[in-house]
Amino acid sequence: MPELIVVANRLPVEPVYVDGDPDQEITGWRLAPGGLVSALESVFRTEEAIWVGAGSELLDVDHGNLHLETVSVDARDMHDYYEGFSNSAIWPLYHDAVVTPVYHRHQFRAYERVNKAFASRVAEIAQPKATVWVHDYQLQLVPSMLREMRPDLSIGFFLHIPFPPSALFAQLPWRRQILEGLLGADLIGFHTHDDARQFVYSCERSLGLAAYEGTMRVNNRRVGVGAFPIGIDAEGFSATAAAPHVLERARQLRAEMGSPTTVLLGVDRLDYTKGIDIRLKAFAEVLQDERLDAATTVFVQVAVPSRENISQYQQIRDDIEMLVGRFNGSLATFGATPIHYLRRVLEREELIALYLATDIMLVTPLRDGMNLVAKEYVACRNDDTGALVLSEFTGAAQELAQAWLVNPYDTSGVSEAIVAAAQAPDDERQRRMTAMRSTVFATTAQTWAREFLTALRTGIASAHASVEDDRDQASIPLEQLASSQHLLVCVDYDGTISNIVTDPDAARPVPEAVEALEMLRDVPNTSVAVVSGRALDNLRTVSAMPDGIHLVGSHGAEVDVPLELDPSQRRLLDQCTAAASELVAQVPGAFLETKPGSIAIHVRQCEPKAGANLIRHIVMGPGRYPGVLGRHGKEVIELSVAHAQKADAVRALRQRFDASTVLFVGDDLTDESVFADLSGQDVGIKVGSGESAALWRVESPQDVALLLQRLAQERSTFAV
Repeated sequence: MPELIVVANRLPVEPVYVDGDPDQEITGWRLAPGGLVSALESVFRTEEAIWVGAGSELLDVDHGNLHLETVSVDARDMHDYYEGFSNSAIWPLYHDAVVTPVYHRHQFRAYERVNKAFASRVAEIAQPKATVWVHDYQLQLVPSMLREMRPDLSIGFFLHIPFPPSALFAQLPWRRQILEGLLGADLIGFHTHDDARQFVYSCERSLGLAAYEGTMRVNNRRVGVGAFPIGIDAEGFSATAAAPHVLERARQLRAEMGSPTTVLLGVDRLDYTKGIDIRLKAFAEVLQDERLDAATTVFVQVAVPSRENISQYQQIRDDIEMLVGRFNGSLATFGATPIHYLRRVLEREELIALYLATDIMLVTPLRDGMNLVAKEYVACRNDDTGALVLSEFTGAAQELAQAWLVNPYDTSGVSEAIVAAAQAPDDERQRRMTAMRSTVFATTAQTWAREFLTALRTGIASAHASVEDDRDQASIPLEQLASSQHLLVCVDYDGTISNIVTDPDAARPVPEAVEALEMLRDVPNTSVAVVSGRALDNLRTVSAMPDGIHLVGSHGAEVDVPLELDPSQRRLLDQCTAAASELVAQVPGAFLETKPGSIAIHVRQCEPKAGANLIRHIVMGPGRYPGVLGRHGKEVIELSVAHAQKADAVRALRQRFDASTVLFVGDDLTDESVFADLSGQDVGIKVGSGESAALWRVESPQDVALLLQRLAQERSTFAV
């Protein structure tokens, strides 16, 4: 039996007609080219696989190692699940609510039923410990349903459309069900790091969960969350574009247009998210202002029919066709029609020939997960010619930075980019295209599929291995700690007794952890302290710790009283702040936190590469000032002019309270100095993953709270 099961709304097939005529009878089915099939083709060559999709009959399609299984769905449920909840609620919501999402309870119930039907079918046919890869927004409940039915399976999920900002996602009435459905997977993949972050933020906001180094702890399971930007079959497109008959067809197309000086092209599904109407207005503006000659410039818009029984799609079709008529009516001359509008599906070779006949490709969606049309155009330009105008709100924009990037809502900006691309020197176009082709050929559909499946399979194995290799909570010597003569309990704050959240000022301690620390405080011969990198005043505010729990801030530089710098330290800190502020201002998502003796540069909300580059510049710049100490943490670097370490603070507390034994719990690199300094009967516990000098490990702040509660109970017993 196959070890890989691919689950998608549709089966990867297309009908075969008598004489190839769509008006004739269907004689059979064949595997459809492109999309997921191309991405997984290399996988299918090396292992057997099953593809599960909606259908009313078993389709006899022979493709070597690939077998098809259908899920039978009631017609009414299919309508409410697909046209209803999937495409009238989820699709617009996930595309930044370009049109208002429509929420109906009966449609969500149908969505649940169809997802359960898919999960049940997979559970029925999957062999033990098989790998299941679920695809896209129509099936977001399948992972958790399948997890409940078959906990032995390795389950991956990939979202092919954007994930919305957490504040927007929060409006969904069934947000918890969707998030919990996705978290049934072992690995959740998105096109971009931004999408992955928004998913994590939504889990923080709606479920109270937090991510640690790309993983989330869910019901004693580790769920991976990451970016896996999808590519195309670049070699296939390039080879077809090099075929002599395709090159000849490109020349014919150009001649049929009247041999214009400049050809622009848009290829989109007829969808309100694609920004076709704004693109038409921008092109018309260029011609009306005579920045390009209407007599020698042609714009071809291919609009592939889509979801035509949904009212919003009917409306956008009517609006676009009205604009085409209006602009052609005002701009056309005898023998020269500036806009050629084709509402149809083009065969692959005809589309590639059109790519070759085009000077400027316009890809300007209002929001798009990736947009493969942009990559297809680039892959076909074997001579490194052509220009790409690309919306910055596509996933592709994060990879194809050499395109002319535009805000699709800015009609004037799109117009200016069209003119700039048209008038750019040949060497500039070639330089941009060469760089983009390098990216497209390096990140193909095939590498995307292999990387995701490798991450899913090795991630499961490593997660299991790490759980087995670490000393778990059961082995932590609580009785030894509980019976010690004088116990000092020290805990870090962020990531230890408080979940990591996007806004540091919103970080609140886990209530059960605070209760446990209070219980320990009240036990005789027991001292309790929170030792944090935060400024003492900030730590006091956000933690709101009860009296009697000692607070240590700024990595030990502030013990119960705020730190005061001498004049030379103050000048040095001001210099660091000024230099770092200039660097931080250049990176979206980065922010600078000031403390009494240091500054912290946070990059948690940055695009990962940009954040890493910023930290490198900080280290090489103000981090090298004489007298400055740099400390690396989780997505943060701190520059300090007061050279204290947490180990120094814990040693001082041990001496102050004459403690015989120390328990220290922490999650960050800055806690390692304490772990390395512990000795004798002391116990160090690391929270989360990563190498550590600590001998024991727990997974999350919630686990820390449970551990402290158990310790408080046992210590209370010994104190009686």
